[in-house]
Amino acid sequence: MKKLIDLIISTIEKYRLLDQNDKVLIALSGGPDSVALFHLLGLLAAKYNLSLAAAHVNHFLRKDAGKDQEFCRRLCQAHGYSFHSKKFDIRANARKYKIGLEEAGRQVRYGFFEDLCKNYGYTKIATGHTADDSAETFLLNLIRGADLGGLGGIPPKRDNITRPLIEISKAEVLIFLNDNRLSYRVDKSNLSEKYKRNLVRKKVMPVFNDINASALKHILQACRNIRTGYEFLETETEKLYDKCRIKESNTQIILDLGKLPPYYESLKSWILLRAYARLTGESRRPNSEKIDRAVNLLRSGSITFLDSSVVVSNHAGKLILCRPPRPIKRIRLKNDYGNEINGSDLILQTETLEDFSLEKLLKNNDESVAYLDFERVSDLSVRSFEDGDRFRPLGMKGSKKLVDYFNDKGVPLVYKKSIPVVISGEEIAWIAGYGISENFKVTDNTRKVLKLSFINNERTDEDINF
Repeated sequence: MKKLIDLIISTIEKYRLLDQNDKVLIALSGGPDSVALFHLLGLLAAKYNLSLAAAHVNHFLRKDAGKDQEFCRRLCQAHGYSFHSKKFDIRANARKYKIGLEEAGRQVRYGFFEDLCKNYGYTKIATGHTADDSAETFLLNLIRGADLGGLGGIPPKRDNITRPLIEISKAEVLIFLNDNRLSYRVDKSNLSEKYKRNLVRKKVMPVFNDINASALKHILQACRNIRTGYEFLETETEKLYDKCRIKESNTQIILDLGKLPPYYESLKSWILLRAYARLTGESRRPNSEKIDRAVNLLRSGSITFLDSSVVVSNHAGKLILCRPPRPIKRIRLKNDYGNEINGSDLILQTETLEDFSLEKLLKNNDESVAYLDFERVSDLSVRSFEDGDRFRPLGMKGSKKLVDYFNDKGVPLVYKKSIPVVISGEEIAWIAGYGISENFKVTDNTRKVLKLSFINNERTDEDINF
């Protein structure tokens, strides 16, 4: 056992998994890995002056789930550790959000653990992932076409999540439990080969071990090397992202990948993924085919989806990432009032001005603000673009189809329905971000001005660009 303890201490020290006086929350399922972690951290508690507790999530996936929960409760009670548990119908959650059972369970577990950390002051979350889990993850990600970010196996730590057993094999865990006559629960679903991970564990890894007895060791070394290379590329990608980024807000990111030096051509997808992560806050990645399709959009106005929440379009050679915009439901505008735009986070502020400088108004360069002749407007409303709309651009004698006007401006098709169009009666007075109508402009004869301002309701400190 001393050899195993020394190996765990070496892992903890190498990756700085624990600090003195840490309050550690153990993710305790009742299975062999988490139970071994529970006992091993107990043996190391004095060395690091740890305060230990455990948390368990009952997924309602098996008939014995209640017994697993009770086992964990009694184990904590016997050792004097605080025990937290939660019951959650994972199947219902997976159906509701249209995700797999494994992902649904992961989201609930880690969400629960993070809440406990905030409420009880736990500084670390310890999970029982082993070297075998890391190797299996590497192989599963390899065959599904993951890039370097998914080929590093399971990292020893991520934020406040630590994995002290990550360089310990499953075989070593079982020997420790059996030698010390420590009981644990067996999840029979881990024996079923209908799950991909179980198939890799029961069929693929044994073949690798027959070919080379050190297969697990070598896969883990490959994972470490890949993580090291990935960390370097991540640092370089951050620098290149800053170079290529034209604009970033909470609703869209605009990239000019043409600024990328030719020898960094292969990092275009990395920069796109950096933008995706910043826009969504997601650590998960779209699949490689979608990423390649987005990076290689060539025709201006062409679009593709990275997933159901993010669309990418080519706009005059620039890549724009944004949430799929929603059409604006028509509403009537009240004067001198902040009008909430249905289906968006925007407010259209109307304001009447009688004391103004015509010279300053004519020099207005703010795309989110328009100045109209108050006496020319009536019955104002705002809505989305509609088929058949016509518009008289500033300085033009005749009118033009709005769809042609948008095409001339290079507006991607996916955005057209989300651009606010202000209507006076049934005539377009202003297209937010793209200009006012000649028929409503202020002139030397204007006595009163109507000021229209679009304000982002979530982050008013940022410029608005439609």
